[in-house]
Amino acid sequence: MNLKIAGGLALIAVAAAANPAFAQSVSDGSAGAEIIAPLEIENTADLYFGTIAPSTSTDDIVAVGSDGSRKCGPALVCLTEDHTPATFKVTGEADYAYTITLPTDIVITSASGDTMTVSRFSGSQDRGELRDGTDSFTVGGTLAVAARQAAGQYRGAFTVTVEYN
Repeated sequence: MNLKIAGGLALIAVAAAANPAFAQSVSDGSAGAEIIAPLEIENTADLYFGTIAPSTSTDDIVAVGSDGSRKCGPALVCLTEDHTPATFKVTGEADYAYTITLPTDIVITSASGDTMTVSRFSGSQDRGELRDGTDSFTVGGTLAVAARQAAGQYRGAFTVTVEYN
């Protein structure tokens, strides 16, 4: 009987090795991706508050709106009309939407090291759509001018971020 069991086990082992009944494979799997145009932003005009005469005794503000308007505080004299909001051009994949993030505040500095703060940045839009792959928007802000603010040309940079939705 031992011979019959051994022969039967050998037959089962040969059958199992010859017929992998439990192994399956898929021969038609795939992988892919779609790449869209990178989102890019370019500054085409700077935020400029114009030429301003400060008060001798009172701090005040000048605000340039994203629509190009300007409000000069009562303690200041805004001497020129050459103020401008910043303008940005955005390019990317056509018909995609994006969001805009503005800075909180920045410091602008004169050649002699004097400073002023620009805050309350506001955009003409919070988000945009890349119709035909391009869009643009403007950014305004508020400049704090101290009493007896030192004379000079003040400059500073700020970062605007755009991101696909």
